[in-house]
Amino acid sequence: MSYLKKNWISIIIITVFLLWTAGPILMMLQQSIKPTIIMFLDPPKFVFKPTIEHFIKIFTKNNILMNMKNSIIIGSSTTVLCLGLGSMCAYSLAKLRLPGKNIWAFLILLTRMVPVGALMMPLYVLMRKFGLAGTYAAVIIAHTTLNLPFSIWMMKVFFEDVPLEIEQAALVDGCSKFKVFTSIALPLAAPGLVATGILVLLNSWNEFMFALILSGRATRTLPVGISSFVGSVSIDWGGSSAAAALASIPIFIAGILIQKYLVRGITMGAVKG
Repeated sequence: MSYLKKNWISIIIITVFLLWTAGPILMMLQQSIKPTIIMFLDPPKFVFKPTIEHFIKIFTKNNILMNMKNSIIIGSSTTVLCLGLGSMCAYSLAKLRLPGKNIWAFLILLTRMVPVGALMMPLYVLMRKFGLAGTYAAVIIAHTTLNLPFSIWMMKVFFEDVPLEIEQAALVDGCSKFKVFTSIALPLAAPGLVATGILVLLNSWNEFMFALILSGRATRTLPVGISSFVGSVSIDWGGSSAAAALASIPIFIAGILIQKYLVRGITMGAVKG
């Protein structure tokens, strides 16, 4: 009881934050299993017999599995590209003696500040010109363009925390710079790379505008598929909630499986006592 009295302000703040965060998620889950006939009752009915009619509908009448497959392909490809290209660039900026590398780092950060809306038309025109519009490649390139600057800057911090003495010892033993990067820097910065990869995957998984403009009928991602439940005169709240709940499952499972790496990656570089 004494603990509660001393920390009641913190407990209240945390409780309010949890309710604010979990409220929309719980509402989404409730809508996904609520019968359509009681969906819009006033006052709302919170006690009811759950139904799976909305999940049956999204599997039988909507291409939700195809949308999920597309999101997995695009999200994983974007993550691999951002980690592969971003790690080499981040290591170069963090460890190598490059002329004007601070200017290059600033220019990379500057590209992240460009409004997303300003990139839509140029990217669409380029994809049409090269015959990539409507393909996986178009969306993957767009998502990589959006996430690569963020990946570089995030991984740059992790590589800066790799002890310089270990790398110097490897160079003395005859390792090349690339060998030091692949055999020493990457393993030591692995938690940070995992954290970066998860954040990139989340950004790609949830991105809507580029996926809407650049994808085709066969390459639509989950956010685009969920938007199809919004009609011109009505919204299928049950179907959209069921699809959104389904879209949350893979990311939720991935977060649980690599939680320890995510926490270690986020806390890398923190002040240690």
